[in-house]
Amino acid sequence: MCPLGIGSSDSTTILKTGEAKLWILLVGVNEYQDQNLPSLRYPALDCQGLGEALSKATQGFPNKEVIVHHDFAAQSPTLQMIRGSLQKIVSQSKSQDTILLYFSGHGMLEPNTQQSVLCLADTHQDNLLGTGLGMQNLLQMLGASSANQQLLCLDTCHSGDLRLLGGNRGSARDGNVPNTSLTPTTQVMMNALRQRAAQSKGFCALLSCDQGQKSWEFPELGHGVFTYYLMRGILGEAADSYGMIEADGLYKYVYRKTQQYIDKLNQQLRLINQQKLNRGDHQLYPEYPQQTPKRIVEGVGELIVGFKPTKVESNKQRRAVVIDGLSNSKTTIELSRLFAGAGGFEVEYLPGQGKSLSEIRGTIQELTRWHNHSEIKSFSPSKIVRNIPTCLLYLRGRIEEIEHEEAWLVLGDGTRLSRSSLRQELRRAQKTQQIIILDLMISDSSEATSVENWIEDLQCDTEYGQCLIAAATSANQPELFSQTLLETLVAANSQAGLSIVKWIAQLQTFFQAKGINLHVWLSGTQAVIDILPGNIATIFQDFQKSKETENEKNKQEDDACVLLNKPDFKWQHNENFFSNPPSPIPPFSSPEHSQMQKSFSRSNSDVRVSATKQSQLNFFPGIDANFITKCERELAYSIGPIAKFIVKDILQSHPQISLAEFISKLAKNIPETKQALEFERRMLSQ
Repeated sequence: MCPLGIGSSDSTTILKTGEAKLWILLVGVNEYQDQNLPSLRYPALDCQGLGEALSKATQGFPNKEVIVHHDFAAQSPTLQMIRGSLQKIVSQSKSQDTILLYFSGHGMLEPNTQQSVLCLADTHQDNLLGTGLGMQNLLQMLGASSANQQLLCLDTCHSGDLRLLGGNRGSARDGNVPNTSLTPTTQVMMNALRQRAAQSKGFCALLSCDQGQKSWEFPELGHGVFTYYLMRGILGEAADSYGMIEADGLYKYVYRKTQQYIDKLNQQLRLINQQKLNRGDHQLYPEYPQQTPKRIVEGVGELIVGFKPTKVESNKQRRAVVIDGLSNSKTTIELSRLFAGAGGFEVEYLPGQGKSLSEIRGTIQELTRWHNHSEIKSFSPSKIVRNIPTCLLYLRGRIEEIEHEEAWLVLGDGTRLSRSSLRQELRRAQKTQQIIILDLMISDSSEATSVENWIEDLQCDTEYGQCLIAAATSANQPELFSQTLLETLVAANSQAGLSIVKWIAQLQTFFQAKGINLHVWLSGTQAVIDILPGNIATIFQDFQKSKETENEKNKQEDDACVLLNKPDFKWQHNENFFSNPPSPIPPFSSPEHSQMQKSFSRSNSDVRVSATKQSQLNFFPGIDANFITKCERELAYSIGPIAKFIVKDILQSHPQISLAEFISKLAKNIPETKQALEFERRMLSQ
């Protein structure tokens, strides 16, 4: 549960017993005494959040010392204080110990000597080497330490300051300031780190960005993007199948997620810019330059950063309301399950047991006003990782235009929702992301033009962005829109996630081919909007490891199957998701199923198994082809298309398995306990 070790369990053991000590030094600088050094917003919070994450990941190690220097800490981040803490660590650390040093703030290049310098609170631009912490000096001090394992994380950069979207978006942690002509390069720092790494297999450095790049901090994350994903990785998202968080795996996770986040922001900017151009507005937003984290390490050593905490607090910040005012179809029910699973939403479905369509206004009010409570929790100082509240509203009904530029959404029981009242409710939810999906039925072509009015009327600039998606279908194809939504989401990789912009692009392609006009609008968003947020679970790693270890065993069993004339199964992807849909689920608002509502499994792909002969499946006691199909489908809602391989492996590895044991083994592959228990309950009740 802590940073350590050149790939041996001995290192973990001596940390658990307290024989080895873990030293953690966290430094963050928001405000600088030198007015020429621009202030930063989040380094202090970076230190706080990373400290809490490390505390959770290293809780099993009794012998550790955490030293923190930032603007809000008791010990300020001045040069004298930092040197004193470094001297203490260097002089007291032993060979079996581990040192983890983290710095968040500005980095600069001294113009005369071309040395890299970390800027502390009392660093002055005109005397960088005398008032800042030179990289060469820092590495010399670490080199003098007896500790064999050292991890250095730097969230800083050496390029020009740049602010986008009117100055209220991301800012860069850079070294170039007005009236200076410093060389924008990190090559000197990287060379120094490589020299240090070459001296020890136990040394590793993680840098927030590459040469000439910027290390971005975003208000919606509440941290620098590099540190944000560093924290999430340490909290378990970068853990392997054994729960271990190793420096190499952590780097790969942070590298991938940092690039993905900025790429998603740029995709949204392109869509927003296209909307501006369509309106004749040529004041376009510039895109963010890429940020590519770097790793400096030599040798073959394995340096452990931590272990996945046994319990991580969950503060779900995604809620959805699905209102089917036409037919209460299986498709919208499946969409609700998908939103609850792969989408990570707490879902309420109308009409449902205990709640009718006539209560639509109150339900929407609850959704839009829920953010007032969630915002307090989201911005709590004790919150390690900020999750932006996201509201999803899916409305399915018939539109009716009336005079005075008003319109109604007419539901099956005659309940009506006016466009103006919906607009007022959406504008009350300023502190959330909004995803509004309008599935509208029209009776003639003249009503198709009114869809544009709905999109135009419902637009509002929420703090974290709003996305509107609408389409009108005729009465002879009432489920075309909802089925297409479901098909595209089912086909997505729920582990990797799906941004709203990529989803829109897919939908536009689908609907263009079907001759349907898709209407979309995306506000000048302050954050990435995901329809599927992604789930960095260990299921793929678990499966890969188990597959590797059982390859030989499976081969032997396959040979035996040939000799014994055992069944040969054909496993295939189900091309038609709707040919054999799951049984309808109870209404989402049903009281006796309130727990089920919160634990509907993730959905990615519908998979099925077909046997060459029905009789062949009788080899597995009590398990027939239909039940295997249901198990695959239900498991896929939780973990994606890998479900079919897991089912296949279990059946091949345990040919005499009982039905109860089969279900139990499948459930163990679902990361979330509630979902696993619900899966077992549903399957055992079949």
